[in-house]
Amino acid sequence: MKTFIKRTLLTGCIGLQATAIWAASPWLPEPGKLSVTSLYVYDSFQDYRQGKFANRLPEAYKQFTGFTFFEYGISNSLALDVDTGYTATDFRGSGLQGITDTAIGVRWRAVQGERWTLTLRGAGIIKGSYPISTTANFSPGDKASGGLGSAILGAYLPKGFYTFTEMGYRIRSSPVPQDFFGNAGIGHSYKRLSYSTSYQTSRSINGVDIVGGAPKFSPYFQAYQFPATKKIFGAMDFNTNFRLKGGTSVGFNYSKILHGRNVGLKDVFAVSFGFTLPGQGPHIH
Repeated sequence: MKTFIKRTLLTGCIGLQATAIWAASPWLPEPGKLSVTSLYVYDSFQDYRQGKFANRLPEAYKQFTGFTFFEYGISNSLALDVDTGYTATDFRGSGLQGITDTAIGVRWRAVQGERWTLTLRGAGIIKGSYPISTTANFSPGDKASGGLGSAILGAYLPKGFYTFTEMGYRIRSSPVPQDFFGNAGIGHSYKRLSYSTSYQTSRSINGVDIVGGAPKFSPYFQAYQFPATKKIFGAMDFNTNFRLKGGTSVGFNYSKILHGRNVGLKDVFAVSFGFTLPGQGPHIH
């Protein structure tokens, strides 16, 4: 079942910007194995929340992102993961583009039972190369370095079902607010097919609201005003994955932001292709 349970992707609009929210897997890859997953993500929205009030853009905001996720098993209880990509936005014929914020993480299997496992993850975040907009209410991301930590619990259930839950805390450079994040879901695996659904959320502990089309923030920080917004959202995620021969797999993901504060109510579509390199690399026994 480990082959199926990699990661689910949700690209959410944060203060009218897009940020990749990854749901890390509690199950680790085999020692010495390198897995690579590439994803193409398209997301858009027109309705958004200005603070807690509903509003609507004159045209749809769109974003196109290509992600690559690397995962390597260091030992039976330790794994390294890296995700990075390139993104571009489009709003009324104008847009911004650049390398996404990159995350480099380490997962450690802390405790394992017969049918469940508890994994701890720490990751560093390196800000991307895209510019932050100062003339429009969108940017490709928050463009802020930092770090995060989370606890991930996974369990195998009878008849091919499984569950997963993650809770974590993220800190990034000022003025981006610190935030709690988490997800909980259930999935099922049958032969080469797996599918899952989950609820994901992120909640800033401080920040400002978008007021009158722009955050109520000091003009001195104009270039950073939208990353400084208080970001709260809840979303549903639906994922399917089919394993092909030779260790490859293809997947499809749909996510919908249902509610929030200073967020766009995005529809997110993603397709993925994954493979595991043959052989076994260096690892700790």
